[in-house]
Amino acid sequence: MGLKALFLVISLAIAYCPAQGLPQAVNPQEAKATYLVVYRPGPAWLTGKSVMEQPLKEHGKYMLSLYIKGSMKLAGPLTDDAGGAVLLEVSDEAEAKAIVANDPAVKSGTFVYEMHPWKLQPWDEFAKKANGGTQTAHPTTGNSVGGNDARRTQTDEESLRSYMAGDYDLIGCKPDSTTTYIGHVTLRDENGVLQVTRTIEGKADKCVARFDTVAGEDRIPVLSMHFHFDGNEYDATYRWQSDPDNYPRFTGYVYLAGTKSPGLEALFPVHK
Repeated sequence: MGLKALFLVISLAIAYCPAQGLPQAVNPQEAKATYLVVYRPGPAWLTGKSVMEQPLKEHGKYMLSLYIKGSMKLAGPLTDDAGGAVLLEVSDEAEAKAIVANDPAVKSGTFVYEMHPWKLQPWDEFAKKANGGTQTAHPTTGNSVGGNDARRTQTDEESLRSYMAGDYDLIGCKPDSTTTYIGHVTLRDENGVLQVTRTIEGKADKCVARFDTVAGEDRIPVLSMHFHFDGNEYDATYRWQSDPDNYPRFTGYVYLAGTKSPGLEALFPVHK
């Protein structure tokens, strides 16, 4: 798989941080410290080349391994080709420094970095208090706004089915594994049902997507699917948000019975 695909897999974390309410692959009991790492071009940076053209394949693999372990929560390249940024959640500063020091891109001199401790504010809680404690899903982004009228929920789902219908490129990582795969997903609104066709390695599987909520009283909106892949049955739960062109993109966890850590998938709209 090429560098761009690796970056897309890593970008799962950008749109779909576990703090948004879905189960995490790793749930440590002890308190964690948060650090923001900003990468800048180092002495081995290829002058005149974009960030996607830099020798960062091993860096991408390293970031993915950190995400699977639960140490990295957000990561991605800066789109002005000025480097990249990573959000680490670790036990202490020593662990954060060790992680960055072992980054292949830092070792090679492609990146230099600066690291800062970062306190994240609970904005979801602040927003709930500001809205009187009641929330429901926004029809296009999945963000929370005030109100809980049942008729609006039905209208929202109709709007969402129309909004989500289309073709998507799929990139995923299997449960309990660093093995990645690519494919194609088609969503169709047929008679009030969101029909799904997943095609991976030339094999197609059809299923139905349904709207659901997670995180108890927070009622975070998600899209759920049950499908077959590689001879097994999977359950998947996705969040969604709009890309810069207002097309939906999905990022989520894929669950397989008998595994410890869920897989990851991202669906990127095919612009026609």
